[in-house]
Amino acid sequence: MSFKEKVLKIVSKISVGKFLTYKQVARLVGNEKAFRVVGNLMMKNKDKNIPCHRVIKSDYTVGEYLGRKDFDWLKAALLLKEGAIGVIPTDTIYGICTSAFNKKSVEKVYKLRKRNPKKPCIILISDIRELKLFKIQLQDWQKEILKKIWPSRISVIFPCKSEKFTYLHRGTITLAFRSPKDKFILKILKISGPLIAPSANWEGYEPAKTINEAKKYFNNQVFYLDRGRLAGQPSTLIDLTQKEIKIIRRGADYDKLNKFLNSKALSIA
Repeated sequence: MSFKEKVLKIVSKISVGKFLTYKQVARLVGNEKAFRVVGNLMMKNKDKNIPCHRVIKSDYTVGEYLGRKDFDWLKAALLLKEGAIGVIPTDTIYGICTSAFNKKSVEKVYKLRKRNPKKPCIILISDIRELKLFKIQLQDWQKEILKKIWPSRISVIFPCKSEKFTYLHRGTITLAFRSPKDKFILKILKISGPLIAPSANWEGYEPAKTINEAKKYFNNQVFYLDRGRLAGQPSTLIDLTQKEIKIIRRGADYDKLNKFLNSKALSIA
């Protein structure tokens, strides 16, 4: 069996939700120094039965896909859809993300992040219609508010009584969602589906502003999609479980929310 055949055989057996680096694949074939050859083989691969998106760079950044460096986001999106865990740029800051529908991966994010197990994560969605996937039934007054404030960097808490999503709402009977305006994260979400997206850090520590900072928290346990330094701030968080809007956290796009609240007060007056 040729080196190429051995590589393709190994890559074809990488499980859904898992990934290997080029160097790890080369090592399994028997020649760790041939990792660049593995990379070239993946770049030229046209066989859909060979999941080349599950092979990433040796520094754990995703690397190019289909022979294009600018398709790294697509590679990350496919990995996330399958339940892999990665640190990616969101519309606010770097987040440690995975599919909101993969219970095992969600639990792993909690462990990696050392997160309070009773604290739900914010879920990113590409469109308001995806709320139905989580059994969220919007009232007319909630719809009217969302029309004014979404898409944005404003996260919103809704009631969620479905036992199916206990692993997400963690017994709080509520879930928080955000519908981003940022085109880059939207491209990912339209392929990956809804993602949990807590900030890329251990609980109580500073959120990572760069991939190198994130690696200090998670090392080689996740993949990374690098977009340089992100000096953003967490989203504004509001509670819409009751008719009165409750502000839980002031953050990104708070000015947009405040403008809406002021216009609402004026219309009532």
